[in-house]
Amino acid sequence: MRETTHAVRCLTLILFCLLLAGCGSEDGLARVKGKVTLNGQPLEGAIVQFQPTAEDGSPSAGKTDAKGRYELLYTFNTPGAMPGEHIVSIRTAGAYYDEEGSDAEREERVPAKYNTRTELRRTVERGTNTINFEL
Repeated sequence: MRETTHAVRCLTLILFCLLLAGCGSEDGLARVKGKVTLNGQPLEGAIVQFQPTAEDGSPSAGKTDAKGRYELLYTFNTPGAMPGEHIVSIRTAGAYYDEEGSDAEREERVPAKYNTRTELRRTVERGTNTINFEL
């Protein structure tokens, strides 16, 4: 009887540890999503980039949808951003492929103080972050 109780406790502890390991991000990244508006309207097709201020940090970026919503990706298929302080830039200009598959250029709709001369800084906390921008 005593051996069974000990085995159940050990099994419970092991399951608890596995559960805890599954709840955290194994790569240390935090999830970041939000909404971008320009003059009160959702900003579609903007690239939102978070650049860590830490010297060894890699950037994360996301593209806004028709409702201005974005979610950051650390790599092509890995969502998230490094925790810590970031310099943020938001831009709409740049090359893209149009419906016919040919190269095209978009003009910048976002003021320079939010991209080439950005004044935006945000802190990413561990876990899930919702960071909105009203430009």
